[in-house]
Amino acid sequence: MKNKQFDDFKDTVFALAKKNNVEVQISYSQNRNFQVRYQNGDMDQYTDAGKFRMNVLVLKDGKLGASYTETFDDPEKVFLDACENISIVDTEDVEYFYDGSGEYLKLEPYDGAFENLPVRDRIGYVETAHKEARKDERILMDMAVYGDEMNEQRIANTLGLDVSFVDGGGFMYAMAVAKDSSPRSGTEFTLGKRPEDIDGAYVGKKAREESIALIGSQSVKSGKYRIILRNDVFSDMLGMLVSMISAENAQKNLSPLKGKLGEQIGSNIFTVKDLPYHPMSISNAPFDTQGVPTCEKAIIEKGVFKTFLHNLKTAKKDGVKPTGNAAGNGIAPINLYVEPGNKSFEELLSALGDGILIIEVDGMHAGANPISGNFSLGAKGFKVENGKIVRGVEEITVSGNFLEMMKNIEEVGSDLRAFVGFGGCIVPSIIVSEIDIAGTV
Repeated sequence: MKNKQFDDFKDTVFALAKKNNVEVQISYSQNRNFQVRYQNGDMDQYTDAGKFRMNVLVLKDGKLGASYTETFDDPEKVFLDACENISIVDTEDVEYFYDGSGEYLKLEPYDGAFENLPVRDRIGYVETAHKEARKDERILMDMAVYGDEMNEQRIANTLGLDVSFVDGGGFMYAMAVAKDSSPRSGTEFTLGKRPEDIDGAYVGKKAREESIALIGSQSVKSGKYRIILRNDVFSDMLGMLVSMISAENAQKNLSPLKGKLGEQIGSNIFTVKDLPYHPMSISNAPFDTQGVPTCEKAIIEKGVFKTFLHNLKTAKKDGVKPTGNAAGNGIAPINLYVEPGNKSFEELLSALGDGILIIEVDGMHAGANPISGNFSLGAKGFKVENGKIVRGVEEITVSGNFLEMMKNIEEVGSDLRAFVGFGGCIVPSIIVSEIDIAGTV
């Protein structure tokens, strides 16, 4: 990334750092975001905005002072503010900068495909989804959202680090609500690296079909069930694992996986990796927010816990190499990837035989505890008999322990899909051999 204004700002701040005998790091980010939402065919939200920000960190005697700016003006003031903020740091932790050594992934250059897409075409995605969702008179209402974004990152410091990349992508979401004794909502989501990856008609159609299929939903008897967690639901629940594999949480005794490296914590068909790049993801990155190179790593391999995710500080505490997973003030995967199996979604239904297909869970923030692993979540889905979906299921609660659930994975599907949330997430659907379901009948 070449930017004369940034380089001039950097040169001034680096000269001040040398004069004051401190180290300094500058993180530059520029983001452009477009989003449009339709409800029942009318546009009710439109965003087309950009922003940029520079964070300046000053390192002295293992302590960090921070300041930021949204202009290139007055680099001296931003530097001095960061220096002054060192005095308010109240921690014994020693902080570090990275020197830029090691191999950095070369991402395929982003070609600006979404930025070059006419606004009329972007709006066309949601209009198409709306028309497709309404192709059944039982649909009461619908909503469609289209968005795309471009992100530019650069990090440079006085130890020799100077890295940058540009990435972008688009996404689409649709919901359709069908008439019943109580409204039935179906949803669909997709994302892609290029405009042709986004299919508004498909998204609207799938949302409509799911809402219609849920008409007549009923609860089930309370008990233990074999279930399928559809890939989108499994993606949501993996947020618990993200918290558990953070080395920072382990060092603070906030992870149930502390002390379990090398142990069997999941089914022997369950493998989870962190990938710096996946062709389905729009969250790829060659370095983390501290400038450390990202790399492919097995987190869980055939059920065995292989590694925590580290930033510079946690790696130093544990005497290991940083894994390239700093994410602002936290730690997160770049792309959490669950290795797929060989069965299609239809083959998973056949393998399930009799059970419940879970297509939505509610209350992850309040009903899931990543410290203990326990969860209790409202859910909906479909009853499956003899490998076939027979009716919708509502008013149920699924509960259990995430660590036990990992051990009870008996099938992993081949139906990989990409999602966004805690970074990227590329996952298939899975069969869990046993889980508690509380119903109302």
